[in-house]
Amino acid sequence: MDFGASTRATAVGAYHVTARSDAAATKGSIPVELPAAQTVQSATAGEAVQLDLQARSEQARRDDAMAKQNATTDRQAARQREQDLRDLIERRIVIEPRTREVVIQKKNRVTGETVSQLPDETLLRLRIYSRELAEKARLADETSAQHYVERTA
Repeated sequence: MDFGASTRATAVGAYHVTARSDAAATKGSIPVELPAAQTVQSATAGEAVQLDLQARSEQARRDDAMAKQNATTDRQAARQREQDLRDLIERRIVIEPRTREVVIQKKNRVTGETVSQLPDETLLRLRIYSRELAEKARLADETSAQHYVERTA
């Protein structure tokens, strides 16, 4: 809010920026406070980019056709490798009798070696061990409950 004749305080000993005579201001420039040795100037735009689009040579067309043919051959080879792998690997779903877990096995048909198994054999053994411990604890509780004698006075 302005009340008309109020006095305004001015800073004493303020830093005054003097205009540099060696730098010419151009349109859109921003004033900076740098010493004369460090002048900032905009870069020139340079020449316009020119593209020379000409018809492609016959050799380039042949190279492109060869690349497409190689890509097709590579895809066919990859499909053949996948089919060979499917023929080599036997997939089975088995239920482990001790844990009653569903197990997915992939075995090599030639060697009979298990390639992969879910859940892992280590995890199945751990589950069998924990099931046996739980069964022993249950049996121990049942036998101790049979020998318990209640006495009242």
